[in-house]
Amino acid sequence: MEKKGNSLLETRRKNRVLIKNSIFRNRNITRTEIAERLCLTKATITTSVNELLREGILEELPLSREALVGSYGRKPVSLAFRAEAGTAVGIELGAYQSRGVLMDMKGRVLKERSAGPANPSYEHMFRELREMIQYLLPEERQRFLGIGIGLPGFIDNEKGVILRSPKARWSGRALARELYKVFREPVHIDNHVRLRAIGQDMIMRDRGITSFAYFFLSRNVSCPMIVQNESLSGSSCGAGALGKVLLSVDHESGVCRSVDELASERALFERCQKLLLEGRAPELQKVLEQEGKLSIDLLLAMEEAGDEIIRGCFRETLRYAGAALANVVNLLNPELVVVDASILQNAMNRGILLEESKKYFYSLNKGVRLLFVPFHKNRGAVGAAYSVIQRNFLDR
Repeated sequence: MEKKGNSLLETRRKNRVLIKNSIFRNRNITRTEIAERLCLTKATITTSVNELLREGILEELPLSREALVGSYGRKPVSLAFRAEAGTAVGIELGAYQSRGVLMDMKGRVLKERSAGPANPSYEHMFRELREMIQYLLPEERQRFLGIGIGLPGFIDNEKGVILRSPKARWSGRALARELYKVFREPVHIDNHVRLRAIGQDMIMRDRGITSFAYFFLSRNVSCPMIVQNESLSGSSCGAGALGKVLLSVDHESGVCRSVDELASERALFERCQKLLLEGRAPELQKVLEQEGKLSIDLLLAMEEAGDEIIRGCFRETLRYAGAALANVVNLLNPELVVVDASILQNAMNRGILLEESKKYFYSLNKGVRLLFVPFHKNRGAVGAAYSVIQRNFLDR
């Protein structure tokens, strides 16, 4: 039987969690508004808020003129977390490079670091990861919240274990526990695309958006869901592996092709390489002789310069990507789809994706909103840092 005192302490803890999340997700929120939104008494709000103020976690800010319209008597103040209330390290081991940041409570990047793609050897990767974390750690760890790591594959984010990875030698390793032994700080690992989606949810926290699909097109294609500000995938799931869904079936030959094979950056590279082998991309051959390596930035530059061969490769890739996106919309009927892809940095490609996807939208889904987020190399690392802030600060 639970003791009454323990029950009271747990109730206070839960109220404090609700209050912290309400302050974090609502700009210019006042004590009265928190009480109304959470259906808690003003006395309960005042007690928790005063504790947080004494701890130096919160700050009081004057309301904007717009927010003060209609208020009389003593001017209310809004509440916000101080930037120095907590810091977190976030790292993404991406397909093309690794990125790391040290971030404060207001989402400001205090330090950053980049490295090449993670090594297939687990031991080699671990050494590089340890060096990056060591560089990013703050000098003062009094309010350091922990380390978040995003990486590809199926991750048990509760146990901190890589269940299955595209890099076979990483599978089965308890990465979170091994890093904790080195740094003695909380470590959270998860699929990197899920962390991107969680980070985007935190970035949009004051826009009233609680649910969306996150369409991520990179070397592979994924689409995790955020529902009521939480990732829909379970603790040991991937990130909505849309890339494994079949998009083309030739019944005569028996050849089946997936979204990854037709609509990813990998598919774009393969189309360009095929043209090179056939001698049908002379300009690309000249550029490669100078640059030495095929990259998305190189192809985007040639596309924008008007190379029709390269434009055709982009168009075909985006045609299939549009069909894949339409399948997500028709199946899940989300109000919003956030689209994150380096190949969509220019308006032309965004227009092609929109045009192609809308061809296949079910009539009732034509009102879905697409939000193209600006491509940023730190986006995955920032998402990993935000996940630490959520787990180790807001939800405690």
